[in-house]
Amino acid sequence: MKKKQYRLRLSTFMIVTIFFILIMIGNKVFSESNQYFTADNNLTALKAKVTEITDRNYHGGSAVLFKCKLLNGDHKGSIVEGVQFTDSYLGESVRLVEKGDRICLGDATSYDMGVDWFLYEYERFSGIVWLGLAFAVLLLIFGRTKGLTTVISIAYTIMTIFLVFIPAILSGYNIYLSAVTLCIFITLMSLFIVQGPNAKCYAAILGCLGGLFMISVITLTMSSILKITGLISEESLYLIQMDLEHPIDLKAVVFASVTIGAMGAVLDIAVDIVAALSELYRYDPEITFKKTMQSGIVIGRDIVGSMSNTLILAYIGSSLSLILLVLVNTGGITEMLNSELIIVEILQALAGSIGILFTIPLSALSYSFLCSRKSS
Repeated sequence: MKKKQYRLRLSTFMIVTIFFILIMIGNKVFSESNQYFTADNNLTALKAKVTEITDRNYHGGSAVLFKCKLLNGDHKGSIVEGVQFTDSYLGESVRLVEKGDRICLGDATSYDMGVDWFLYEYERFSGIVWLGLAFAVLLLIFGRTKGLTTVISIAYTIMTIFLVFIPAILSGYNIYLSAVTLCIFITLMSLFIVQGPNAKCYAAILGCLGGLFMISVITLTMSSILKITGLISEESLYLIQMDLEHPIDLKAVVFASVTIGAMGAVLDIAVDIVAALSELYRYDPEITFKKTMQSGIVIGRDIVGSMSNTLILAYIGSSLSLILLVLVNTGGITEMLNSELIIVEILQALAGSIGILFTIPLSALSYSFLCSRKSS
């Protein structure tokens, strides 16, 4: 028993190490020709804590003047003067800086404001880090070893997206290929780290790949039918203007957002199916291929409705402000439902739901096949 646990821990350590190396190699390759992630492009220069509000009607009432203590940089601990620009159109929606606020400062030397720094953003990341740590602790308490591997898997997923996928897009690599490769890599990485190399892992991988294939085909096909351009927000216009000679393919960005967003649900469904079938097989090793397959389909029927609703509610919830804005400006449901902004959200929910429907039988079939081979 101890020998088996040692082998399991050793294999998990090797898998974690291999995927970490792959992420670092990917970051090295895709960031090498990228000019965006450099110190020259870093707008937020320093973090600071507000110590005093000196003038709330500075510059004719269009700004707030304050003093703050630098929390990092070469002049850490120094007191500097900064300004917060306000916008009369936003009214009370703007949160005016207060004493004790932790903020991020930007260089204001290019503005005629009489100060060298301006409030770029409130420092929010520290707060979310504490919440993330609480989540990680709860995972470790509840999941123990599985919780630890889950924390590692989540960290690796975030690293892959921000250190590999985004630099690849900004470096001009094919977004369609990059998005599909990302989904495959995250699927393999997550399942191998959390589940380990076993029947559950292999079956879930096959189910996920089938779901990813369907999501990709549906998204590509419907993007053409629906005449998707990718110009769905101000952010889209900014992306085009970043590099006018080599503009980012906005249709490809929509494809990537749909596939990546739906892949999480597909991965969840595949793991749920094979985990349930694994328990069934553990209590009845003599179960036949046919019964295993039927059980997988029945389990899938029970969870597909709630998961599809989860996808739809998630996308509606994330785009609620957008729906309100479009509805107010178009004046009717028909006009709103023909808006590209809304259509893309609906496409995400439907493509993900259809991907789930294909993932269920594929996961059940894969596990049934692997178990029948194993028990023969």
